[in-house]
Amino acid sequence: MWQLKNGERVVDRHQSHLHAAVEGLLPEALGRIDAAGRDFLVDEVDFGRLIGETTCVATGPDDAVVYAKRPKRFGLSRFVKNRRPEPCSSVVVILKKAEDFGGYVLITAFVGRRSEPEPWDRNATANSLPFWNSHALVWGSEPTIPGTETTRCPW
Repeated sequence: MWQLKNGERVVDRHQSHLHAAVEGLLPEALGRIDAAGRDFLVDEVDFGRLIGETTCVATGPDDAVVYAKRPKRFGLSRFVKNRRPEPCSSVVVILKKAEDFGGYVLITAFVGRRSEPEPWDRNATANSLPFWNSHALVWGSEPTIPGTETTRCPW
């Protein structure tokens, strides 16, 4: 269990998608977040120092892009095969208000920059398609379902 800047409690949920590299950074990151009464939070916390590597990188015309399905996802994700993770100074934390105890539940946290929901996601925005057409996950950084890899853009 952790606390936000204003003292509100944060609990982990079963299968929170908590990335191992961020677990030790969570107390400091959460301690910098002010929920301000929001029901759903997506906050990027910059530590002002290198804290790890991000696996979501900007892509260009010379990159080897593929699409594949990740476990427990409803659509294909964009990956880049000829890139490596990049140094990063920030953590993204996603929290949801928990009505039963008044605090928050951790949805996910990862080293990286704030991104858009993937184009197939029910929470996709007008910015999702432009973002994911210019960014990708580094191939091998996330598990994929065998046989789902394609070079054809699904959106």
